[in-house]
Amino acid sequence: MGVYDSNIKRDVEEISKLLRGVKPAEIKVSTIINTKYRPYITAIKSKPFILLAGISGTGKSRIVRELARACWDSSSEEYKAQKPGNFEMVQVKPNWHDSSELIGYVSRINGERYVVGPFLKFMVKALLNPDMPHFLCLDEMNLAPVEQYFAEYLSVIESRRVNEKGEVVTDPIIDYENTEVYKNLIDQLFIGNESERQEYLTEKNGKRLSLPANLIVVGTVNMDETTFSFSRKVLDRAMTIEMNDVDLYGGLNQRYESIGKLSNDDLVGTAVEGVDVYTLNQEVCDKTLNYLKAVNDALEGTPFKIAYRTRNEFLLYVVNNLPYNKDAENNELPQDYVIARALDEITSMKILSRIEGDDSKVSDVFLTNLSDIIEENLSNISSERPLEVSISLSKIKEMRNRLSSGYTSFWS
Repeated sequence: MGVYDSNIKRDVEEISKLLRGVKPAEIKVSTIINTKYRPYITAIKSKPFILLAGISGTGKSRIVRELARACWDSSSEEYKAQKPGNFEMVQVKPNWHDSSELIGYVSRINGERYVVGPFLKFMVKALLNPDMPHFLCLDEMNLAPVEQYFAEYLSVIESRRVNEKGEVVTDPIIDYENTEVYKNLIDQLFIGNESERQEYLTEKNGKRLSLPANLIVVGTVNMDETTFSFSRKVLDRAMTIEMNDVDLYGGLNQRYESIGKLSNDDLVGTAVEGVDVYTLNQEVCDKTLNYLKAVNDALEGTPFKIAYRTRNEFLLYVVNNLPYNKDAENNELPQDYVIARALDEITSMKILSRIEGDDSKVSDVFLTNLSDIIEENLSNISSERPLEVSISLSKIKEMRNRLSSGYTSFWS
């Protein structure tokens, strides 16, 4: 779990965070957060759909549970509980080829009714508690084809926008219908919440079953002969973090991860597109865009070239990382160092994760050229950050070695 901060050995104190739309003078001080979790926290804030990839047994599902636990006071019953109330795990089954087991389906046995899946139940739980981040962990997510059983979510997550009130909104995952089946669904989801139930049963100007901003979906991923590979449709919509580092001494001195107290503002972003952060962070965003243009030029003529969705996520991730600007001795890091570190991380998350194929599609020359461009542009942004700690350059080296077999990919 320390792959993104192997050069940082202990917790950073007095981490400040940047909220959307605030000027530098208005930056507020956040809680103390263990820095090895910074990439998880800032990735979630940039896009609440995360893939945790790595070999079996590295604690991928555990870290989701611990992030949910960190949202509670350490003295609370929820913090000490086996499963905090803002955490839910769903085990993906190999026979899932539609959304019926996850979202639900209409049963016509003994009359029409809606059989509600665990996703909708937990989504409504998050919706009714908007000030608390809620983590849904899809364990072994690629045991079944994600595009089939999670199609509705993959579509709706891309409709996220900031409305005129500054709220993050999406299209409905299930829209209003003037039917008994829809009424039955709402009755089940909002039992004991009569006022909310009536709002969702209102045809005009009523509420809809949309993704709440505080719902964070994390899929754990093992790549072996029993699993399905990911299409670029899925990878383009998610933030991918590798977890292959193993600390055999980890977890022996304390029962829970020392993440630090996480607030709603730490995890739930109020910006979803580049336009939401560009004006107030233009200089930083321009550096990001210049870097991304150079990398995208290297991808020209390949199926790996990126477009606006990835551009937006680059901008959000870099801006969300700006407040994390202290080193292990609590000295302030230069802003360009922070920018280069964030660009290095998201290059691995959003660009390298999409690259795969045999040597007719992914040549050694292509990977070498891409590595050179990344190295040159990261160095141009910050000469103070050692290239030896670059995760994207390390990953490309790994992919080049794997190409000797005639095929390579991001996935170990």
